[in-house]
Amino acid sequence: MTIEKRPNRTADKNAPTQAPSSAPIVAPGTGPKLPGPPGVPGTERFRLLAYVKQESMVRVDKRPDETVLTWPHLLRAEFVMSMLISVLLVVTSVFIQAPLEEMANPAVTPHVAKAPWYFLGLQEILSYFNATVAGVVVPTFYLVGLAAIPFIDRTPFKAARDRKLMWVFFLCLMLGGLLVTFIGSFFRGPGWSWVWPWEGLFFNL
Repeated sequence: MTIEKRPNRTADKNAPTQAPSSAPIVAPGTGPKLPGPPGVPGTERFRLLAYVKQESMVRVDKRPDETVLTWPHLLRAEFVMSMLISVLLVVTSVFIQAPLEEMANPAVTPHVAKAPWYFLGLQEILSYFNATVAGVVVPTFYLVGLAAIPFIDRTPFKAARDRKLMWVFFLCLMLGGLLVTFIGSFFRGPGWSWVWPWEGLFFNL
């Protein structure tokens, strides 16, 4: 039977801790003998001392790895999308003719005066409000609102179900801009009057 003696953990905490270099090393066979049961020879006693500094203990905080490398994951996807968009633009330019109109004549008013499609939303808003509101207040609120979303919503979650408020706010801004642009493109005719698409399509690129 082997009896192992462990160090007393209730010893004085103020006692100096002995460094490993100064700790005595007891070779097997040289330790004191412990008396055994009757008829059984005594067994050897070994002492084991270990000293570990607190600074040497490294704590590893393992978190889910949600990062990907820029190459090839990101750049490969961006390259494929850029090629698809380039092909789409080439095919569109072949089948849809967009010639330049004649020079402007101040004596002739166009049948339907519309801004380019990317300004039709503002032109549609201008038909409801004055120039200050439609040209300054609304665009400023729109752009500042989009830029302020990352600063308002500081949650680390990325899923839409965890960021419902900001997703609703973002969708309202985007859908509002698309709605007024769509109305100005397909539902406005001469004199900026309301025209249904089956009554006449006054849309120019």
